[in-house]
Amino acid sequence: MKHKTKRKIKKISKGFLIGVGLAAATLYTVIFVFVYLFLLGPPGKATRDVSRYEEIFTEQSIQTGYMTFPETIPEGAQVLDYYHYYRDTWNMPTVQTYLKCAYDDVTYRAEIDRLENTSKTYGGKKKELLRDEKKKFNFPVYIAVENAAHSYEYALLPGGNEIVYIYTSYIEKNKVEFDEAYLPYDFMTEEGREFGSGYSIYYGSVSSTGISTYFTRDPVPEVTDAHVRMAGDDMFFVHVRLNEEGKEIITSCSFHVYEKSGEESSSEEYHDIDGAQYKDMEVNRDRTEVTVTYIENGAEKTITYPLTE
Repeated sequence: MKHKTKRKIKKISKGFLIGVGLAAATLYTVIFVFVYLFLLGPPGKATRDVSRYEEIFTEQSIQTGYMTFPETIPEGAQVLDYYHYYRDTWNMPTVQTYLKCAYDDVTYRAEIDRLENTSKTYGGKKKELLRDEKKKFNFPVYIAVENAAHSYEYALLPGGNEIVYIYTSYIEKNKVEFDEAYLPYDFMTEEGREFGSGYSIYYGSVSSTGISTYFTRDPVPEVTDAHVRMAGDDMFFVHVRLNEEGKEIITSCSFHVYEKSGEESSSEEYHDIDGAQYKDMEVNRDRTEVTVTYIENGAEKTITYPLTE
């Protein structure tokens, strides 16, 4: 009787361990799938249906304004090929857009004129499409983004009134769905794997509040930014916009109080110096006040705000 009891206990223990192992494996699988979907997003979607072309301009979190691409397919264009892939991956989508068109003479000249005059102006500073005459590319090209933040955007002129439009983001060379002859020779090299390298017509500024970018077709977008100072867990902001001379003009100031949990408990907004030019700000040693230095009517002035509720 005693011997049988021991065998029964051993069987129960073994079954228990198997159950725990299966539960752990299931939990691991669930966690892995969750992390995978969080980082890489749902499965990507691909299409060659050019009737859906205009949908590319409205996709979520798209990291381009498609400045080199036509906003609509012109009547004088014959679409020779089209491919679009989009996957809403974490932080930046994975995208590949390829459009190849043959134009009649009038429409081709109009499209070249559009590319020649495509530009964006930020705070009085103008950025245009770059030209490359067979240096990095096999064909003449108008470049909006080249080797910047894992992305490329350009319009190639292979000849015969044809234009090839390409945008890629986080796409490796072996994944492109078009002729590799349309790629620059240094496509996705190490140089282009760091933010800030290469060229982009889209504005990017690094401030104390992070990186601001303006992925839009608007040729003269309003550029806004913010300066911040910390007082413990609390934060004081001076919000600004760039004017046509590239100067930072104050649009508001705000103070935000946070609980230890990280949740905001209160905030205060100030408009005393709206319209003045921002210069600097400092927090006092006790972290009870912040002094903002600004320029108004050519004179340098200061104003002090409390850093307490």
